[in-house]
Formats: sequence, C-alpha cells, structure tokens
Amino acid sequence: MTLLIKNRIASLLLLLLVALPHIVPSQNVAFSASGGFYEKPFPLTLSCPDESLTIHYTINGNTPTVSDLTYNSPLLLDESLYSQSHIYTIFNCPGEKWFLPDTIQQCIVIRAAAFDALGQRKGKVSTNTYLIQSLGGDTHGLPVVSLCADSLDLFDYEHGIFVPGATFDPSNPGETGNYYQSGQEWERPMNIEFYELDNTGINQQAGLRTHGGNGRGIQQKCMKIYAREEYGQKRFDHKFFDNLPLDSFKHLILKPLTSTWFQAGANNHICNQMASQLDVESLASRPVSLFLNGEYWGIYFIHERPDEHYLQDHGFADKDDVNLIEDWWGNCEAGSNDNFMELYDFIANHDLADADNYAFVANRIDISNFIDYQIFEIFTANLDWPANNMRCWQEGNGPWRWIFFDGDLGLIKKEFDAFANATYDGPSAYPSSSRSTLFLRKLLENETFKVAFVNRFNQLMLTALAYESTREANDKALSALQGEMPNQVARFGNPVSQELWEGHMGAIDEFLLRRADYVWGQLNEYCLSDNFDIIINTVYPSPAQSEIRIKVKSNNTAWAVIQVFDTFGRLRFATNYAFGTDETEIVLPIRLPSGVYVLRIGETARKFSVFN
Repeated sequence: MTLLIKNRIASLLLLLLVALPHIVPSQNVAFSASGGFYEKPFPLTLSCPDESLTIHYTINGNTPTVSDLTYNSPLLLDESLYSQSHIYTIFNCPGEKWFLPDTIQQCIVIRAAAFDALGQRKGKVSTNTYLIQSLGGDTHGLPVVSLCADSLDLFDYEHGIFVPGATFDPSNPGETGNYYQSGQEWERPMNIEFYELDNTGINQQAGLRTHGGNGRGIQQKCMKIYAREEYGQKRFDHKFFDNLPLDSFKHLILKPLTSTWFQAGANNHICNQMASQLDVESLASRPVSLFLNGEYWGIYFIHERPDEHYLQDHGFADKDDVNLIEDWWGNCEAGSNDNFMELYDFIANHDLADADNYAFVANRIDISNFIDYQIFEIFTANLDWPANNMRCWQEGNGPWRWIFFDGDLGLIKKEFDAFANATYDGPSAYPSSSRSTLFLRKLLENETFKVAFVNRFNQLMLTALAYESTREANDKALSALQGEMPNQVARFGNPVSQELWEGHMGAIDEFLLRRADYVWGQLNEYCLSDNFDIIINTVYPSPAQSEIRIKVKSNNTAWAVIQVFDTFGRLRFATNYAFGTDETEIVLPIRLPSGVYVLRIGETARKFSVFN
C-alpha cells in the first residue's frame, strides 16, 4: 500500500471520528422477563447498562419521572403491583351510558426509565404488561392488548381524549365532547402491547385517537392506533390475522363489543368473516381482551382500517395514486373526488336503460364488485346504511370498487326490507336517502344489470350466503367469546347478562337461517314481473354430451325455475334463474347419462337427448 493511500485512509478515519456523535450504549431499562401471560407470580429484575443511573418506575401506566417509585431490588409480580389509580371510576361518557362495576380485573404494568443525578431521563421508557393466571389474569383464550398512556392525556378536562371535557355541550351530547374531536392535534402518545397466548406479539410506542361515531360517546371507547416513525416504528409488525398473508400494518382499529346497539356485540366481526367470501374489499378482525393502564377494559375486536395503506398493503393500489371516497357526497379521505363527482353527475342525468350510457358507467364501475357490495348490505339488513358507512376507491382513473367496513347494525332484523331501503327515493336522509341510492336505482333500470344482479343474488344465496356457510362465522364467534363474556358483563354491564348475550347470539343464528326467506320475497316484488312468458329458443348441441346449453328469452324480466326431468318423470336438476328480454344463453351445470330428457322453464317445456 502506497504512502499516499495510507494517508488518505487516515484522513478519512479522522473525519469520521470528528463528524459522528460519540456512540454510547443504550440507557434503556431492561426487564428480566418480557410481558405476556405467566402462570404464577415471580420476581422481576430491572437493570440499566450505566449503574450510576437510578431507575424509577410506575405501576399505573403513566410515564415515569424522577419523583416516581425508585427501583432498589427485584419486584415480586403480585397484587401489590396493581395500579391504585382506579381510572374505571372516572366519568368518561354521559351518565346514562356509564356503569360502575363492583370490582375491577387488573394486570400488572411496569413502566421504567433511567435518570441521572440531575433528574434528567436517559434513554427511552420501557414498558411491560404481565397477566398472572393464578391472580385471575385469564382471558379465556383471547389474545391481549395492553395500552398505557398518561392519565392526563386520557382524562384531563382540557385535552383528555376519553372524557366529555371542555368541548362537551349538554344540549348536544351525541356529537360533542373531547372524545368527538378529531385530527392529529387530538392524537396522544401511548405504548401498545399485543400478546398471543404464546407471548409473541408487539410492544411499541404509537399514537392513539378515538374513532367512529357511536363508539366515541360510550364508556368502552372505540380507538384508532397509528404507527409513526416519530414514535419509534413505522409499522405494527405482527401477523395479527390468520386469514391474511400480511404481517405488517400501518393503522389498526380497536372496536369495543358495546359499539353496536345489539347486545350480541359481534355483529360487525361476523359480517367481516362473511364478506371475505365475496367480491368486495373487507376487513380482517379478531376478538381480543383489552387492558388500559393495567385495568380491564373489556372485549374488543382488533381490525384493519380501510384507508390508502390498507389498499396498498393488500396489493390493490398504490397509496399515492388512490382516490378514496367516504360518503355519497364525495368527501375524500385520499386523492381527489373529481372522478367520483363526474360519474355521479353522469348517472344522475342519463338514462342507464340506454346501452351506450350503461356501457359508459360499466367502464367506470367494477360492476361485479358493486353488485356483491349491494347484495351483502341488503342481505345483512344493515340498519346504518346506505346513507352512512359507504366507502369506495379507485386507482388512478381505474374502475371504482366498494369496501364493506361496518356491520355493527347488521344481522338484527331478519324481516327488514333492506331492498326497499337500498332503492329508496324519498325525502328522508337516514338511514337511506335518494342520494345514497342513486347508483343502484339507476343501474336497475338497465335490464342487463338487473338480470346479472338477480342471478348473482341467487348464486350467493346458494353458496357464500347460504346458512351452511354463514353459520360457521357465528359459531366461531360464540365459541371465542363465551368464556370471556362474564368479565365483560361484570365490567360494563353490557351485555346485561351472559344469558342475554347468548340469546342475542342465538338471534343472529336465527337471522342467518331465515333471512333468505324474507329477502327473496322483497327482491321479487321490486325486480321481477309476475306476468311473463318464457320462450326456449333452442337446446344444443343435439344430442348433448359434456355440457347442455340452452338459449332462452322472456317478454319481461322474469324469475323462473329451470327443471330437468327424465322420461320416468324424475327430477334430475333444478335451479332458479333470472331472464331478460334479450336472448340469454345458459350452460346447465349438470352431467346426465345417455337418454331423453325434458327441460321445463316456467310453463314451457322441450325435449332433448344426451349421448355419451
């Protein structure tokens, strides 16, 4: 190596030493055991690399200061470390919605930091939550979310986000209060831990806000959590949902069991599982047991947030090229509403029975997705739709697609005429309005769309929305929540009792069993004619072999039974189908042995033969 090269290397090293800050070991407090589930109490040791620093800790979820407890020796994780703040006694909603429990279930939360002789904190705050099963820390199979935040950030009159506070107006309790405030100025820093039963999960700083409509003004708050670089980590890196390949999330929602007016509380969660079988964007969710500053805060459902990050994470779209609309008025969460408003105006002012006008709209809407979205909302009899809870998106100038994201008021009234609700054209603004039903009403004027809509309805009734398919989601929710429900009842008095909750879960099962009986009658009344004449133009090939094709038309949009009989009069196949006045070609999904058969549609019949 030449002298010149050696000198240059030496000069470079000198520059690096001057430019870089002095690297020192982390002064974060280390715990001898990470948080999670443990069978029995045990001693916990806290330590810091710099032994000249003093460790201070809290047990009530607050950020430790130099005036808090001083760590001198291992801490035995028993009841003596339960928080004594009793935040459950704080009024955090209007009085008629507030419930004071007799006792409160708790876990142990230790937040610790190291301080120098001047009282200056060195390093970050370390947090761990411990659920000791012998002390009652049993969540009956549910994973745990533990949130820790300074009490003033949650309950202070001026800026606490969990209380009515300074912004509450008694004359308008349903829309005022600190918990109804929004925006980043009402986001508070907190620490979130999520533990599976094997203690895997996350433990990190994040941002916390209240969320939703009804879920803000109740005792068991609905919350939204944000991963941000300024809190330390940009994402929540964990595979929260078994049915998703994703293991990283930007935003998450914590929705309480009591956010629905129906005492089952699992309506939205069950709807999420059902919607995942359809051609709609839907949200993964799962039940958890939540603790706030060491106090039990009941059963929640952790689920995805339907925003631009959700769309990118799932590979649907580039988050920077998304137009995301959050209501029928075109209010925009991301991107621009120009394309949506242009489409809305076109649909409002054109006859979609015209083939060219329909083609224009079908090029701008994903018709398959829109049909499935409408069918699902109608089938679940969502009482908070369509004027509310609409969200659609497009990437660039691509077709619009819809997201199902709130079924809190679904699966309740099995006889509810949701089809009339979805096509309402009167002066009311809620739960339906002429503005919110415009797209479906106008599209149903087109026979091609109407026939596709009815036939897809029939297909889903026989598959994804059949009771044999939907009951599984209800059964799984019942099984997952049953053991933890006594704790929820004792904490919030909602549901009123375990028996009442089980009765309401049974009502969901009854809804899923019988809903098709009601919705079919409502659909027929609106969409289909009682006065029709089916014409079977041809059955081919003749003789048929691997598949049987028929060409049919009707003098009206009609719903009829297709039946196939053998020469002994035995029924070999039957299904329902919607026909339009345009000739329709259908492939019958059957395989028949060689022979002669009779095809009957409505009052019309025709013989055909099969040769194999």
